[in-house]
Amino acid sequence: MKGVIMAGGKGTRLRPLTCNRPKPMVPLLEKPVMQYSIEWLKRYGITEIAVTIQYLPDEIKDYFGDGSDFGVKLTYFEETTPLGTAGSVKQAESFLDERFVVVSGDALTDFSLSDSLEFHHQKNSLVTILMKQVEDPTEFGVIMTNKEHEIIRFLEKPNWSEVFSDTVNTGIYIMEPEVFHYIKGNQMVDFSKDVFPEILKSNKRFMGYHAKGYWSDIGNIEQYRQAQFDMLNGKVKVELQGKLKGASTWVDRESNIEDGVELIEPVYIGKKVKIKKGAKIGPFAVIGSHTIVDHLSSIKHSIVWDHTYIGKQNEIRGVTICEQTQTHANAQMYEGAIIGSHVHIDERVTIRPDVKLWPYKKILAGLTVSQSLVWNERKVVNSLFKGHRLEGTANVEMTPDFVSKVGLAFGGLVKKDKNIYLAADGHAFSNLLKLSISQSIQATGKDIRDIGKTALPIFRAVVEHEKGAGGLFIKVDEENPRNITLEFYGEKGLPLHSKEIREMEKAIASDSYHLASYEDVGGYAREIAAEQQYINRLTSAIEVSPIRNRSWKIAIIEKGNVEAIQLLFHTLNAHIVTAPSTFSEEEFSQFVVSHHADIGFIFDQNLEFVKLFAHDGSKVKEEEQMALFVYLELLKGERDTVAIPIYQGETLEKFAASFEKQVVRTKLTRRLIMEAEGTVQVCSFDAIYAVSQLLNTLTIHSRSLTDVVIALPIETIYREEVTCHIEKKGMVMRKLMELFKGKQLEMSEGLKVSHQEGGWTFIVPSQDEPIFTIYSKAPELIMAKRFTQKYVEEIKQIK
Repeated sequence: MKGVIMAGGKGTRLRPLTCNRPKPMVPLLEKPVMQYSIEWLKRYGITEIAVTIQYLPDEIKDYFGDGSDFGVKLTYFEETTPLGTAGSVKQAESFLDERFVVVSGDALTDFSLSDSLEFHHQKNSLVTILMKQVEDPTEFGVIMTNKEHEIIRFLEKPNWSEVFSDTVNTGIYIMEPEVFHYIKGNQMVDFSKDVFPEILKSNKRFMGYHAKGYWSDIGNIEQYRQAQFDMLNGKVKVELQGKLKGASTWVDRESNIEDGVELIEPVYIGKKVKIKKGAKIGPFAVIGSHTIVDHLSSIKHSIVWDHTYIGKQNEIRGVTICEQTQTHANAQMYEGAIIGSHVHIDERVTIRPDVKLWPYKKILAGLTVSQSLVWNERKVVNSLFKGHRLEGTANVEMTPDFVSKVGLAFGGLVKKDKNIYLAADGHAFSNLLKLSISQSIQATGKDIRDIGKTALPIFRAVVEHEKGAGGLFIKVDEENPRNITLEFYGEKGLPLHSKEIREMEKAIASDSYHLASYEDVGGYAREIAAEQQYINRLTSAIEVSPIRNRSWKIAIIEKGNVEAIQLLFHTLNAHIVTAPSTFSEEEFSQFVVSHHADIGFIFDQNLEFVKLFAHDGSKVKEEEQMALFVYLELLKGERDTVAIPIYQGETLEKFAASFEKQVVRTKLTRRLIMEAEGTVQVCSFDAIYAVSQLLNTLTIHSRSLTDVVIALPIETIYREEVTCHIEKKGMVMRKLMELFKGKQLEMSEGLKVSHQEGGWTFIVPSQDEPIFTIYSKAPELIMAKRFTQKYVEEIKQIK
């Protein structure tokens, strides 16, 4: 028998505990919650385990590895896009070739699995759900069974008027491989919402087993805290680390508890903890490894993670404190407060009940904090922004109140005599934030021009064409609509410069804004027909008549703002066949061929990026598309310069130079590429523009996409990305410099090292993401891949 641990959860409701780690890695008494699931499966002889991962997957893989250190064999299945509970397990179908047990990586249980398996076997069940009675069933799937224990009714997360039972789905399932017949591949599928209703309709045996023992879904902070207190109280049978002293006090042998310290059971103290004289710990206190609790501090009903310093005479009541946090003398924190990682709390600070401090905050001496600090703190150690973008969860970090302050900071930054342009992707929450930020910008005396719903490249082009002071575009994440992004632009439609971003951050951190007098507040007006005007300008620069006469047949996938695409293709007399947005690239490739299309395009949600497919269904590779876009820019006679990414080889640069254009080497970022080209309208970040230029070139020269690509100077470059905590990126660069000592090295936007075998490797740290990108060029692809993977492993070892 095999097991499956679903470990893809982000743990949004557990923030700020999960800001820097996936939900399954949140510690319960010093061990990740997922480790208890592994130990539970192992206890019943299940050692071959599939692990489905999606959010911060390296955190899980780095800790558990192949599972050998834990006495099991782990096989990972990573979701590149969210697939739901059933969809994620479907990825492991080939691995799960026999009866298997599914358990969540963020649940804690000591159910008797042997009893459950015996029940499943006797009932000859396709699926058996382990059930539990709870006081509040509205947070779970409610189940009703008949006398034979067959499930006859199932309702996911009912409200109280819909509740028909207090028996709920624990998310632990025993399944036969036949269940995969009910799960579609490569798409979002949920067990509770999609699979179980279909099984209910069938004649298959679908059973519910009333499991005995402890079970807790670690879904929120209260459950997270209570689970650990239950462990200390002996309510759940799990393996605890440390030496038991007394009835319910665990202290690691390497910890130093000074004379005069009072421990009030139950208490858990991890490795190499130091607790100084006069401190009082407990009841219900968890102190993580390498933590110091200074003299006379009192900690009750609280959880303190590892590598934390608790200063003298602190009073901590009902608080959760994450790793590497420092509190200074006479700090007071009260019931329900949550302190994120790397927070610095000065002396005499009071944290009121239920306040949450996000990571990397500094609370200055003597302050009383009565509301949660997500962005609007006194001092921020790390940047609020990622480049020109501000990101957060809808109505968590990204609230109307917060974006109003952002609007005040942005409005105070730009020139008064020019308009500020606003636009959004059309989502209801994007529009809500746009209203909030519009009013605050007007309060600074700046005039607003609201473009409404449009695509991001069109928005930038409007700011550039209308000579605006800048603008703001609001959008939801394509894969996770709860995530909201605000993108800030300055003059000429360029992404806001880092200096301007820092000025905004200072204004937000200090609550210092420049408001206009009441008679000087800014005006508001709607801009209409932005798409049509954009398409008119676009088509005025190409040969429309030959393209219309060519009558292209084009296959597309469109995911977001479709109006501009439809306008362009209507103007060009193109015949469009649209594939479902759920199609994979392989399915779309077949779609292009089966519909006899001349060319195929997959557009992203914001119409910034496009994937190209030839008439035979072949996809244009990344390095081919880069060369193609450079070629299209070279054909623009009015432009004197062309931008080439720094990681590209010399062949493409020589090709560009043959057009008598100035070649500018730059990072592949929006601002740098656009500055080099002298306009925001560039193929790399404007899919509509790129498609219009491509169709124009192919039509004028009577060539197919394949013919043009074959004629281009393509260099094979292998690329991989590796994650690295932002605070460790500097250390990684230093260690790499030491590693490269004595080698031929170039330093420009990163580290470029030449290889004796020929070729080079370019290591580029992202400016605002916790990522290194490694590019390698070599005489052969397999050698380039080897170079890249070598340095990926080096960085993993360093971090």
